[in-house]
Amino acid sequence: MGSERSAHTVLVADDERDTVDTVAMMLEGCDYRVLRAYSAKQALILLDDHPEIALLVSDIRMPDVDGFDLLRVVRHRFGALPVVLMTGLPVTDDDVIPRRATILTKPFTYADLTSALSAGLDDRHANGAEERRALVADRQSPR
Repeated sequence: MGSERSAHTVLVADDERDTVDTVAMMLEGCDYRVLRAYSAKQALILLDDHPEIALLVSDIRMPDVDGFDLLRVVRHRFGALPVVLMTGLPVTDDDVIPRRATILTKPFTYADLTSALSAGLDDRHANGAEERRALVADRQSPR
């Protein structure tokens, strides 16, 4: 099952360690390489340090920077990197939801998760996968 997916690195970000670890184990069981972040700030550091990250899975409700804001920053800094957001709390009318946000409601099934990742990775390939690598490489080059 793993040859197509084994090349993909997924970053999972959530302030709840158990959620990160559970989602990571689900993905590792499907041959994804998984990096773990326990805050939005840590996720951004990992994104800067790992241009091989093909997709971000992030919780929406996190302290300091929520998943919607993280999605906006990721789109600005890393272009076409796909992001799948997850939440256990309802999305309300007060939330400003970015366009084309993919949201999984907890608890979600393994099939829901892998389907959202596959769709995000398909979109990534359709939108030019090398764009993110170029953006990260530009940031890492000495000025």
